[in-house]
Amino acid sequence: MGALYGDLEEGVLANLLQYLALSQASGQLSLRHPTQAGGDVYLDDGCMVHVSAGAREGVDALAELMAWQRGRFSFRGGVVAPRHTLSGSTDRLLLEASHLLDSGRAGLPCVDEDTVLITHTSADDGRAAVSLAALHVWRSVDGRSTVKALAVASGLPLAAVIEGASELVRSGLAAATGTILVDPAFVGAMTQEAVDILGPVAKVFVEDALFELGLEDGPMTVGALDELITTVATQFRRSEWQHDFLSRVERLRRDYGLSA
Repeated sequence: MGALYGDLEEGVLANLLQYLALSQASGQLSLRHPTQAGGDVYLDDGCMVHVSAGAREGVDALAELMAWQRGRFSFRGGVVAPRHTLSGSTDRLLLEASHLLDSGRAGLPCVDEDTVLITHTSADDGRAAVSLAALHVWRSVDGRSTVKALAVASGLPLAAVIEGASELVRSGLAAATGTILVDPAFVGAMTQEAVDILGPVAKVFVEDALFELGLEDGPMTVGALDELITTVATQFRRSEWQHDFLSRVERLRRDYGLSA
């Protein structure tokens, strides 16, 4: 299947996923929203195997993406999912996601001291809509630090920072990208697995991916790790090498307590 891209409107995502299912497409469907964190749907022979949207995964993430009434989508064939969080027919998964939407359980994520935020709009876009305290938190968000770390760095009470962060999420100025931080040793172990398959050049691939994604320093969220794994996996030119790498990474995820 060639390049596929376009605009999102109400009902477009469900129709698009059904089309990809009928086409037995394999790859990554990326979705981007002007005021919310992006999302990705990975397919294997037309079947959804992994969906992520901010801190959410699986059917919960699919429900969140189906609620979007605007945005953009693009599909890249041949991209392998960094992990598997879904199984079953497209129709059944879409039905489950619809039930989540109808029950109201696909709402905004709860913000607590371990939540990590990213911003995806300028302060000028929402300055009048939030308090000065929330704007102060917004200026400190770096996409890596937890809410607790932001409170320590700013000297503000933790409760005040949690409230400010919650206000940012409600207003669309920020999104919760994850509540779990990855053990720094994971990247070293993953790099060694890649080197075992490709040789020393794999270390360069990982270092380049870390630089490209801005992940060289500081803690890493699970969402950022998924991006890193996908970026590194695309460097494996043979599908059997790519599958071997992803299988090894999945074992590492289990060892480090990062599997669903």
